[in-house]
Amino acid sequence: MDKRLPDILTAVVRGGRLALHLLYGVLLAIFYPHLNKTRQRRTLKVWSRQLLGILNIGIQIEGQQPTRGEGGCLMVANHVSWLDILVLNAIHPSRFIAKSEVRGWPVIGWLCLRSGTIFIDRARQDAASVNLRVSALLKQGVSVGLFPEGTTTGGKQVGHFHSALIQPAIDASARLCPMALRYQDEWGRQSSAAAFTGDTTLLQSIWKILRQPHLNALVVYTPALPAVGENRRVLARAAQAAISQALQHVGITRQTAACQASSDFQSMLTPESAYALLFKPALNQPPR
Repeated sequence: MDKRLPDILTAVVRGGRLALHLLYGVLLAIFYPHLNKTRQRRTLKVWSRQLLGILNIGIQIEGQQPTRGEGGCLMVANHVSWLDILVLNAIHPSRFIAKSEVRGWPVIGWLCLRSGTIFIDRARQDAASVNLRVSALLKQGVSVGLFPEGTTTGGKQVGHFHSALIQPAIDASARLCPMALRYQDEWGRQSSAAAFTGDTTLLQSIWKILRQPHLNALVVYTPALPAVGENRRVLARAAQAAISQALQHVGITRQTAACQASSDFQSMLTPESAYALLFKPALNQPPR
């Protein structure tokens, strides 16, 4: 019997559950715009967590999350995968800025539109109008998510941060909250399975993720940067440096832990670990 067959069957079952969950999302999206802000955030958070659960993707958090009630926050992160928005919404539901191409994705594009995603058409260079919308949201206390690289990377290094869409944080006197994202396997090693780069299509990426036994999304919150009176290019460089340093620190920490406890991965994920797990799928099965 082909050893790959059980993995393929598992992926097919997960794919079926994913399809049903997307259908459930379509039903929720019909009513979503008419809900109050509190119920919108709760709905988005729960739905995102459930989808990640279907894909067997856990979340580990390091650092201090931004506190609601302290005004709007422009959350900036490195961009690895289409999963990034789901991961961040499962922790801190926000309005996200996305490229206009996402709006054309089957089902997912419509869900993004109904959930209030702000689409930017780079060909039309409509950053100015987008900035006005984002600034107004931040002044209302709404958190907005942004991936300043403008494209996805493999997650090993942080690309150049474009500063144009960081201007709303300055205009609204809001906080800039940098976050580092990294995907890992069950052993805590960096995984490229979630990376959505190159010529990979959305369906190819989904199928690759469905076939993974388990992934962890590591989210490292770095200290918020005050934007009042700052220059957007200076802020962009500071956020990029903070995220880059966070990813390097995680890499060094993981390598050190692996050397000290290479025979016992489970010990790296004890309750005393530096990471607070939001999801904790069974990790006591050794990799095949």
